[in-house]
Amino acid sequence: MLHKFAALGVALVCLATPALADEADIKGSQDHPLVSRMPGTHIIGYHTSDYQEFMIATGPKAEGEDLPPVERFEGQSTVITYLADEKSLSALAIFRNFEKAFAQAGFEETFTCKSDAECGEKFVTQLYWYGDPQRQGQNPRLDAPNRHGDRHTYYYWSGTGEAESGDYVISLLVAQHSAMNFPAVVVLDISKPEALDDDQITINTEAMTGDMEKDGHVVLDGVFFDFDKATLTPDSEPALTVIADYLNANPERKFFVVGHTDIEGGLDYNRALSRERADAVIDALVKDYGVAAAQMMAVGIGPVAPVTSNETETGRAENRRVELVAQD
Repeated sequence: MLHKFAALGVALVCLATPALADEADIKGSQDHPLVSRMPGTHIIGYHTSDYQEFMIATGPKAEGEDLPPVERFEGQSTVITYLADEKSLSALAIFRNFEKAFAQAGFEETFTCKSDAECGEKFVTQLYWYGDPQRQGQNPRLDAPNRHGDRHTYYYWSGTGEAESGDYVISLLVAQHSAMNFPAVVVLDISKPEALDDDQITINTEAMTGDMEKDGHVVLDGVFFDFDKATLTPDSEPALTVIADYLNANPERKFFVVGHTDIEGGLDYNRALSRERADAVIDALVKDYGVAAAQMMAVGIGPVAPVTSNETETGRAENRRVELVAQD
């Protein structure tokens, strides 16, 4: 649950003197205005989105579980990956600076732990990679799939609080080879939960008919899924009602229901997910809206037919879609 505190008069900063942006920072990146970097580090990964799902761990990962217990949010999100300039700058020193700064700013800790012994086996592997495919490729040099066991030391912190600009959810991961043979890596997530303006997309039978006659396919706007799952959300009901009305008004026609994904994650994974989402749409239309199953066939093609570039979150959001395609 998000805890609120008195608004801060100044931006949250690390205790050490803030460093100027290093010339080695990747192009287009910057420190978040809420918190400075640890001096002696530079940005190697940067991802920001106006609206996406994000999560923080609220406890250690139990044996046999895919994820530690998490709390999920939606809203603005920025993920910054820093790399220490020198191997001698330890993960512990970096972590303690951030931890103390969070405490002084009045942010309330949700969960903190050190390495697999406290966080649970393969905590980083699951939380920052397999359990959250949208992160894959966002945190260079973290080596998340292999960040477990005695060879790796890491520190995790998650918490919530309020600044002048609103409520924030923060998570921090600082990781390093236990023998300090490599520079420490810092993954800082700063997110601002907020409600989505979900009245921007509408779908109606007349528009579907026109698009189908003109183009032979139509994007099913307003069909939504839980993050990284093939579970339709309740917000999809209005769109599914219109889609069902169109299909039931054209019982003699047959259609492909085609699932698409963005480029994040592996090809096989995305193909499977897109097919599962197409199947979910058909299942809902048949079971809940009386559409004939023989009228539809599910196809999942993953990321191979984007409508725009995957370089931005806006583009990736457009590429994640389900389409109705005429078979005739």
